[in-house]
Amino acid sequence: MTEALSLSKQPSFHNLMKFFRHQISILAASIERCSLIEVSRLFFELVISLCPRNCFRSALEECSQNRAALELLLETEITGHPELDLEVDPRFLLKSISRGQLYNRSSLELKIKLVILAKTVMAYLNYFDGDFGESFFKFRWILQFLHEARKLPGILHIKLVRSLDYERSLSLLCAKSLLNVFEKPQCTKWRSGADFKVNRLEIIEGLLANILDCTEPSILTCVDELDYFMMDKLFTVLGSMEKYIALLRGPLCEVDGMGTSKSHAIRPQRCHVEGMIRKYILASTFKLAGDPTISYTFEKILEGILLYGGIHLCIMTFFYKVKELLEFEVSGSRQADSVRLDVKPAYILFVNTVMKEWGSLSIANQSLKCVQCPQVLAKTHGDEIIMVDAVYEESGNDHNHDITLLLSAAKLKAKRKIYGSPQLHQEFSETQWQMGLSWVRFWEHCYLDNKGNLTDSLRGLLEEIYDPTFSPV
Repeated sequence: MTEALSLSKQPSFHNLMKFFRHQISILAASIERCSLIEVSRLFFELVISLCPRNCFRSALEECSQNRAALELLLETEITGHPELDLEVDPRFLLKSISRGQLYNRSSLELKIKLVILAKTVMAYLNYFDGDFGESFFKFRWILQFLHEARKLPGILHIKLVRSLDYERSLSLLCAKSLLNVFEKPQCTKWRSGADFKVNRLEIIEGLLANILDCTEPSILTCVDELDYFMMDKLFTVLGSMEKYIALLRGPLCEVDGMGTSKSHAIRPQRCHVEGMIRKYILASTFKLAGDPTISYTFEKILEGILLYGGIHLCIMTFFYKVKELLEFEVSGSRQADSVRLDVKPAYILFVNTVMKEWGSLSIANQSLKCVQCPQVLAKTHGDEIIMVDAVYEESGNDHNHDITLLLSAAKLKAKRKIYGSPQLHQEFSETQWQMGLSWVRFWEHCYLDNKGNLTDSLRGLLEEIYDPTFSPV
């Protein structure tokens, strides 16, 4: 696939989507005239290339002729091999098909390939349908099967089994399924109970470790559109994983001021919020020209800054203005491949409101430069945030205790806390300024590495934020 992409004269999101659609048309044409192995190989290549779900619409929509033919092909092939029970534990299945002299080596290899390819098709069909709970379990099953297959002697020469690139893409799809489960719990079959949070944390941290184990530094060197696209998707998923780890590891706080009964919210763990911000910054610099998801990525950067708490508003303003400039570049490109973005969540509506009011003030006023973002908590359900009165600093073991925080009851009081004189002591203010500035420098270095020279507009924003007279501390 990469050889075909390298022929593109002007790398862009539009060209890549055109390429994906062409490959899917080849896949659709092969379904009724080729074997499952041949069809699933084509399918597998698209899946591990992280081809967007919407590109598959013409081939995989339920009740379509192609979808029905593919499902029939799967059913016919699997029922023709009763020994390949894809519902049993992967370790048991491998022992079953490799036991004794039942198959020769070439036959065993064929069975292993068929299992990996067929299960991947089944998992992605669930993923395409939005049944993320099922797709998570199936992708995890494939990963477990790969790990067990590598223990068999003489199997590692099979690319499907040994490739860390394949395993990384499958792990990313498994993680994306899991993250969608968190956001849409009705799509899965999780058990409820006190261990729910712990189970989610263990699973997502395990997947994160597996993705990093499969990732060599050399993959950051991109040579074609697909490389850039896959790096974007890699860091986008990693950023989302960091966010959920920050929430799952953060302390549960008892909150007063929300009516007669007490409520609870989460104080995100800052080290993982910073990881979230940096991963999304990396993702933003791998975006192809014309990719409309640049807005989403910068919204996640702004969300991270808000969740971190106490960062100076001029740092948030910098990333907000970069977002606007890059959105303007996309608006001038071809829009045939634009994707539907979700309705704006509460945190980005809050950021938009703050930026609008901040823009109406004179930032030449030195006191305004010192203003920092409010401290916020994340509600335990939904994407809402809670602005708090208290200023806090994290302890080294902040996830082992609860805190009680009072909310601002009135909007005017909340606004005053944003635009009034700074409330954090000087040492904390300096720490937060240096942290925010480190993210700006990180964005600059990543942009220069992955995109090249800065535009005049972007350079102007950097010069302003780096100006010593602009520093609020």
